[in-house]
Amino acid sequence: MAIADVLIRIVDTRKERLQQNKKNFPFASLEREVSEPGKFFNKDGVTTVIAECKKGSPSKGVMIDNYIPEDIAVQYRGGGASAVSVLTEPDYFFGLDDHLVSVRKASGLPVLRKDFIFDPYQVRESWALGADCILLIAAILSGDQIKELAHYAQELKMEVLLEAHNEEELQKVLSVPSGAVGINSRNLKNFTTDLDTAKNLCRMIPADRIAVAESGIHSSQDGVDLLKTGFRAFLVGEYFIKSEDRQSCVRNFVDAVS
Repeated sequence: MAIADVLIRIVDTRKERLQQNKKNFPFASLEREVSEPGKFFNKDGVTTVIAECKKGSPSKGVMIDNYIPEDIAVQYRGGGASAVSVLTEPDYFFGLDDHLVSVRKASGLPVLRKDFIFDPYQVRESWALGADCILLIAAILSGDQIKELAHYAQELKMEVLLEAHNEEELQKVLSVPSGAVGINSRNLKNFTTDLDTAKNLCRMIPADRIAVAESGIHSSQDGVDLLKTGFRAFLVGEYFIKSEDRQSCVRNFVDAVS
């Protein structure tokens, strides 16, 4: 099954869960119990390395049986990661909202909620959970939806990562006046990743926007190559999380791209 089809299924399932969440936790009850959102992306040309906590995915299945995201996040912090991305989607990526809460508490690092967000309720929910940044995926949103959700997140003082897979999606996210721009190198038709996609699209991102490389990063050299293209932030998942020594793996990558 193509990832595009999986995306439709994920969003449909997310919509069902969302209706239940709205009944159990009305919008007005969503309050933030931790400190206000902090700075997520480094500025002034300083590289941001975002290390991801992810148990598995639709294409890979379960990658880690003994998945304790807070322990993994502490290892990432020890390696010098700037921030942590946490998968909270439960049905296809085996995530939980509680994972974000525990990772933020254990690591002390700013946290990205990586999920399939399409409703203002989810933005408020992310803020209440303690997220410092949210992901908005152009492949599942219209241009107007991206603008609405990004604006609301920024009103709540969260940062936004706007994700594109191709030039059409990139133009869509660039219509939002602010926010980091992520290029996901994964082809939505055949699951493959190609860093040339990221390098080519990066050249279209204005210099005043933070360009974030996502997917397909499997070595420190990949990071160096992407850095030369113009990326100033990197979201790295499988390469870090499957390493036998995560802390050293992150440290080597951070040193290479700093």
